[in-house]
Amino acid sequence: MRQFIALLITLLYVGASYADNRATLLDFRFATSDKRTQIIIDLDKKIKYSINTNVQKIRLNIQNVKLLSQTYDKIFYTDSRIKKTRIKRQKNTMNFVFSTAEKYKVNSYLLQPDEKYQHHRLVINLNNIATQQKTKKQKNNKPTQQKIILIDAGHGGQDPGAIGYKNTREKHITLSIAKKLAKLINRTEGMKAVLTRRGDYYVGLTKRIKIAQANKASVFISIHADAVPRRSARGASVYTLSERGGSTKFARQLERSQNTGQSFGSRKNLIKNDQYLNKILWNLSRKDRDIQSQKLGHKILKQMSKIGYLHKKIPQKAGFVVLKTPAIPSVLVETAFISNPQEEKRLNNTKEQDKIANAIYQGVLNYYR
Repeated sequence: MRQFIALLITLLYVGASYADNRATLLDFRFATSDKRTQIIIDLDKKIKYSINTNVQKIRLNIQNVKLLSQTYDKIFYTDSRIKKTRIKRQKNTMNFVFSTAEKYKVNSYLLQPDEKYQHHRLVINLNNIATQQKTKKQKNNKPTQQKIILIDAGHGGQDPGAIGYKNTREKHITLSIAKKLAKLINRTEGMKAVLTRRGDYYVGLTKRIKIAQANKASVFISIHADAVPRRSARGASVYTLSERGGSTKFARQLERSQNTGQSFGSRKNLIKNDQYLNKILWNLSRKDRDIQSQKLGHKILKQMSKIGYLHKKIPQKAGFVVLKTPAIPSVLVETAFISNPQEEKRLNNTKEQDKIANAIYQGVLNYYR
């Protein structure tokens, strides 16, 4: 019996020693542009790995590695190139299989820790083959004009927005998601994010419109997380502008709550009422704006449906002040109902905020394809 116990202790010790020698996969990061997708894997130790590719699959094998639970969800990233990811562990090796849209030129390398990055990094690039074969004439072409994505974090400062059952302020949730979305946009070649606010302060509703116009925004996305009296209300919605007011009872309730914020701030923020000029602007631009707003709304809703429940499956219409930009496709995204205790908890979760930001981001990418 003593010999058996001694053997068991020895085996446990050897197993523990082996586990301690494994590298830890700390983080999975992705950067997408029109030329390539870059996968960056952060590790605490140098690793041995191999990569095999065929037409629509990339197989990555990393030896002697363990995965942190909080990193797991980050692996399943999708974009125009990476369509699906599978993970499988075989003895001492972790296998990742990335299913891709087509064949790409793949190159990879390891980076050592430096002054800026404290961890080892494995970098994998999925390059468009067409990009690698550009002629000198194509390279000399002028770059396409940068698309400005105006991201509006609802409420702020003395305007807290809706307040959840656990005292969560809408203004904090919207700012957090807006910043995450801006980070994704700014990583994308040919796009730049502009935020209407970067901190907890109030910006008048018409001032937000002026910011979009001053920056010549390509699209305007206002992020919210609203509340209604019925706590069971749940799911995401997207709204576009209606000159006649809300198309449903919910839309009218939300319209009142979002437009109330106009009473905060200075009267200097109000746009002067030039009826003649406004009439010309609306007649020239609102038809195309409305069509494009609906298109953008559908693209975002499709992505939102992949991460959670939809309150409405098609874009709704409401008379939100922030959507009244004459020539800019504009949508208001109700990410969830903060008045629903379960959804309030979800909105406070950083991982869930990442998913929401990524869903909106993917919707924007699909809108421009």
